[in-house]
Amino acid sequence: MTANTPRRPDRTALILGLMSAIPLSLIVVLTFVDVFARYLISAPIRGSVEIIQYAMALTIFAALPLVTRDREHVTVSLIDGLLRPRALAMKRWLCDLVSFAALLTITWRLWIYAGESVEGERSTIVLSLPEGPLVYAMSVFAVITAGVVLVHLIEGVKGGNRT
Repeated sequence: MTANTPRRPDRTALILGLMSAIPLSLIVVLTFVDVFARYLISAPIRGSVEIIQYAMALTIFAALPLVTRDREHVTVSLIDGLLRPRALAMKRWLCDLVSFAALLTITWRLWIYAGESVEGERSTIVLSLPEGPLVYAMSVFAVITAGVVLVHLIEGVKGGNRT
């Protein structure tokens, strides 16, 4: 599959897409309503910042596996044009290996932090939204992303030519 060939979304991609689109839509609507309420009737929505922060975390972590699967991250390719195809494939594989290790570390630390948040009953200041469930969700999305990177690593070893 080339970089310009659109990928037909599978069921998992649709679910993850919805799980990132819904909180993103909430951010847009809430920001719009909050701005109008703030300036037209001088009454901002109570806790809107906390809701937006939660929705942003969900949006980012739910979209991460999809962005990673399609290799749509922002990249800087200063040396890519200088490398031969084999060296480019090796560079990509090494970047995937580092990403995999980083994602496993992030998952591990998020899971620990989520447990501490539940145990300590941490919540937001204004709305008292519990922190633990959000951080557990972030950890699950991070481990799903690590699984995606593992697939990239395996394809790289097999000589897969995914972009």
